[in-house]
Amino acid sequence: MKILLSIKPEFVAKIFDGEKHFDFRKRKPKKDFDKVIIYESSPTQNIVGWFSVKGVIEGHPDEIWNNCKNVSGIEEDRFFQYCNGNKIVYAFEIKESHKFDKPINPFEVMPGFTPPQNFAYLESDSIFTNLLDTTGVYVQTIDRCHPHYATPHHNEHEAHI
Repeated sequence: MKILLSIKPEFVAKIFDGEKHFDFRKRKPKKDFDKVIIYESSPTQNIVGWFSVKGVIEGHPDEIWNNCKNVSGIEEDRFFQYCNGNKIVYAFEIKESHKFDKPINPFEVMPGFTPPQNFAYLESDSIFTNLLDTTGVYVQTIDRCHPHYATPHHNEHEAHI
């Protein structure tokens, strides 16, 4: 299953540069997923690529920071500010990332598109899935090797596209 995430441009750049090996989230989808489609938030506002997920670390922010800080792509104070007192956060471990040669403008291909606040499932018959499967030309591939961490956890707040 694929999910769509909104990610700030500075972190998208670090993912594609290989500096950021984890994407941190306050929520995790209920359904299993293995690929994240990247919607780069304002000012870009395009789908710019994807990354495959090797595993998910679940834990207290202190534990997550200690496990991920060296390849987090974020400063410690910004990480803890993002966690905002949550007792549990998630680190999606990036296995491989791909940047599209030509970004996809979701507002053009799907009228009424709204970027997800947390995440959105991409159904197999979704216009995005079909576009990604047929137009995904990649300029860069980065493979990352890390230990696998996974702890199942379920949350609400999900959308379907």
